[in-house]
Amino acid sequence: MSDPQRLTPPVAARKPLQRVHHGDTFVDDYEWLRDKADPEVIGYLEAENAYTEASTARLQPLREEIFGEISTRTQQSDLTVPYRRGEYWYYTRTVEGQQYTIHCRLPAVGDAPPVIEEPAGTGAGTAAPDGEEVLLDGNQIAAGSEFFATGTVQASPDGTLLAYSVDLTGDERFTLRIKDLRTGADLPDTVPNVFYSSAWSADASEIFYITVDDSWRPNRVWRHTVGTDAAEDVVVLAE
Repeated sequence: MSDPQRLTPPVAARKPLQRVHHGDTFVDDYEWLRDKADPEVIGYLEAENAYTEASTARLQPLREEIFGEISTRTQQSDLTVPYRRGEYWYYTRTVEGQQYTIHCRLPAVGDAPPVIEEPAGTGAGTAAPDGEEVLLDGNQIAAGSEFFATGTVQASPDGTLLAYSVDLTGDERFTLRIKDLRTGADLPDTVPNVFYSSAWSADASEIFYITVDDSWRPNRVWRHTVGTDAAEDVVVLAE
């Protein structure tokens, strides 16, 4: 094992860049580190990661011990409280041994919420309740990807369509898709580079979504008509 006191941390090169704002000159020595595709930037980040791993290697047994203790206290098979929308009760559940959330619904029978048995113990909760419809299984979509996150999972008011957006790279740039819940198939609609959240029109003919500016700030609301190309989408609100 390396002696952490003898490790030499990497030092980023200084490459002065002048910027002038309102007559004031600002010199940034590290502007070059913004270019994520630059091989020199990637090499420097890899050197930082290697230094961190070597410096903290002695803590690995402690990390494993803490992780193990947290895992034993976490109920991995679990479900959320169902909420009513239209003719269905919607909820999400997780299954022990699987990493991502499963989005589900049950048909509404009367006004009372469905009684879904709470998971109890190792391996419990893996069986779906009778009549359950899985709308979106994150474990299936994430298969083969190093990263997975959803930005929105929103059923239409009439319960026939599902708008969902997925990020498979970790840059918070989601791709919005629409699933036909009557057939289980995705529609051709694909909208790239959207931000979190979405909202349906009352008749489920349109979906509204958000994009961001260069500073990663949400600044535009767009309207997408179901069944059309994303190039035809319209800005309905701009900063």
